[in-house]
Amino acid sequence: MKFLKSLGKNLWILLAILVVLALVNRWYLGGFTKIEVKEQPMGPYTIAYVHFVGEYGKVWPSMTKVYDILSGAWITSLTGVWIYYDDPAVVSWAKLRSDVGAVIAVQDVHTLIKNKDIQTKTFPAGNKMIVEFPMKNTLSIMIGVMKVYPVITKYMKEKWYKAVPMTELYDSAAKKIYYIADIAVK
Repeated sequence: MKFLKSLGKNLWILLAILVVLALVNRWYLGGFTKIEVKEQPMGPYTIAYVHFVGEYGKVWPSMTKVYDILSGAWITSLTGVWIYYDDPAVVSWAKLRSDVGAVIAVQDVHTLIKNKDIQTKTFPAGNKMIVEFPMKNTLSIMIGVMKVYPVITKYMKEKWYKAVPMTELYDSAAKKIYYIADIAVK
């Protein structure tokens, strides 16, 4: 009987420790971050990218391809970018369109012109809707998606803004994810 009491007590302690660790982990990954949509100027950025059609969760190989091409051209980027053109609640997952790539220096564009596997374009400067979210690791990306998109969608509806392409900027140096949308009235 004494053994069972001890075991029960130890299980409760273990459960309490696991709950505390889960809460600390969620806090660390940004799970308790207050989501605030700001309207402010941002850009311009020069982007090297590949076009991807398919489920948004499967863009990683395309991102790897972009960074392999940049690395082969001796171009460094600490900022990844994903531009999502379609709403997965409306468009079939197999037909979702996105551009996946990295922010590069303007002078690096001429190095990539000859490469047919990658394209470049300018993300224009302008007043944008922006949400900042901490980037600790891949789990931060998933938590950010779950927390940010409902808030920014609600914000767009309240302001009568059109659902426009969403851009996610992954700034490794600042350790932040920026969720960005142009301001376009319906």
